[in-house]
Amino acid sequence: MHGNVYEPDELNRLYRKGGDPVDDGRFRLRRPRFESRWTGLLLPEDRDIAENRGFNYLMVEPVDLPAAGAGEVLVIFHGLNEGSYARMLPWAASFALRLGIPVILFPLSFHVGRRSDLWSVQEQTRIAARRAATTGNGRTSPFNGRISERLGRAPERYCLGGLQSCFDAADLVARIEGGEHASCRAGAQARFLGYSAGGYLALVLLLADPFGRFSDARAALFASGAPLGGIRPESLFIMDDSAAKGLSAYLSGESFPESFPSGAIEGHRGNLVDGRRGNLVDGRRGNLVDGRHRRLADPPLRWLKEVLFHGDALAARMKDLQDRLLVVVNPADRVISANQTEWNLQPAPVLRLDLGVHEFPFTTGEPLPDRYDRRGKETRSMIRNVRNAHRIGPEYRSAFDRFVHEVSAFLFPGPSKPA
Repeated sequence: MHGNVYEPDELNRLYRKGGDPVDDGRFRLRRPRFESRWTGLLLPEDRDIAENRGFNYLMVEPVDLPAAGAGEVLVIFHGLNEGSYARMLPWAASFALRLGIPVILFPLSFHVGRRSDLWSVQEQTRIAARRAATTGNGRTSPFNGRISERLGRAPERYCLGGLQSCFDAADLVARIEGGEHASCRAGAQARFLGYSAGGYLALVLLLADPFGRFSDARAALFASGAPLGGIRPESLFIMDDSAAKGLSAYLSGESFPESFPSGAIEGHRGNLVDGRRGNLVDGRRGNLVDGRHRRLADPPLRWLKEVLFHGDALAARMKDLQDRLLVVVNPADRVISANQTEWNLQPAPVLRLDLGVHEFPFTTGEPLPDRYDRRGKETRSMIRNVRNAHRIGPEYRSAFDRFVHEVSAFLFPGPSKPA
């Protein structure tokens, strides 16, 4: 198979340099602006982080896109603790080339461009050193220090940030369909590729269908969708052992559908939710109002619970979703179990690919070390292996070709541009 992009070096240089729009002769990078309406769903101390409230996301499109704009667009959601889109540039460029449409890389709450200086390498190195001193806590690193600290202090952030991401995605789709998005014409249809944590978001969007915008949507879930027992997030690039243990314990308690922060949280259209009583309060009058805004947040959390615990409702709903969902698994994945994913999401079709490690599936198959030590041989080898993560490794190019072909054919059935 020909035409996929394995080494987008110039595209990666332009991505890191910035600018809007810029192009490398084949692809154009745009950075549309987005303002989130849903920061009130977060913990009080998280609501005023400016970078998470308003941010730029990334779009990769062919330079020969029609002037009238595209009638279809692919939206990609990344994994947990993603700090850069570099390793997804080959994905986005290859899909854009094959399909001839824009590809949007959209960040989850407090990821990629939605992070402040609190996520700097220097700050995370300091945090990791402190957390490494805790007895029994392993896999601390300058890459996972901040998220480990945040989830360690308040594991409910996982669900609250997920809610914000869910409704942000619904707003993004509204912008696309309404003809208010660059390079997309009115009525353009969005399809989704969710990787790891982003796959859970894509799945919840189809299950919960916020605002009725996802009733016909299609999604491909890549390395995602296992129940809680099939998830092992301990990794130098995801979170440390202590944070993973705390998050698992929190989710295992099955209390997260009621996990709104104490005090009032801002809801839809400026109303407030009283987290202590679960009642909705109109912030302007202080009077109780109906529960429609609280109910808005309940379905995504309820469906996340169904996915994590293989609930009866999920098993029934998957029979309806099977024609709109493609599950891509990697038998070598040590973070998201391929077998547990297949079982959890049956009877959805499954694409099995022999890939590298979960964190860098098209880059390296060498297992990541359990301990970060810049002077150690294993750490130096790891850094060397992932230094060029924006490139597809020669040994994985055949699997990458199949990934792009099969996902494209499923999400956008019909003719595609010649490769």
